[in-house]
Amino acid sequence: MKQSRVTNIALYAIAALLLANLVAMLCRSEGVSLLPAALAQRQAPIAGGAGLFVMPAQLSANQWGCYLMDVDRGTLCVYQYQPGSIRLQFVAARNFTNDVKLANFNTLPTPREIGDLVSKQEQAVRGPASTAPAGDEAASRDNN
Repeated sequence: MKQSRVTNIALYAIAALLLANLVAMLCRSEGVSLLPAALAQRQAPIAGGAGLFVMPAQLSANQWGCYLMDVDRGTLCVYQYQPGSIRLQFVAARNFTNDVKLANFNTLPTPREIGDLVSKQEQAVRGPASTAPAGDEAASRDNN
């Protein structure tokens, strides 16, 4: 009697697991589904969204604040935290739409100098070109 009871419990457990498996298979996105599909929603960026971004900033050794960038308007604002008054103070603003049109402003070394350094480095890695005169090449062949 005890053995038949244990067998019945085991059979019910197997039936429950098979039923759970059936439900899981029917809920998959392939084919017929009992549950509505959970479509991916567009996630907002971590630091901002809709063209407005905020980033924390260390303005000097013991001064903190944040940068506020409005991509749509092309502006960058700086706010400084004033611990004594417990507020953010507006420090500066700049429109950067023309700044991003400059290619080489106030940069040293210049991009051309960087290109020359890269070329020299690549030549050093490949090794110098053979500069032996044609006569030396013929003489070495004759000696072999």
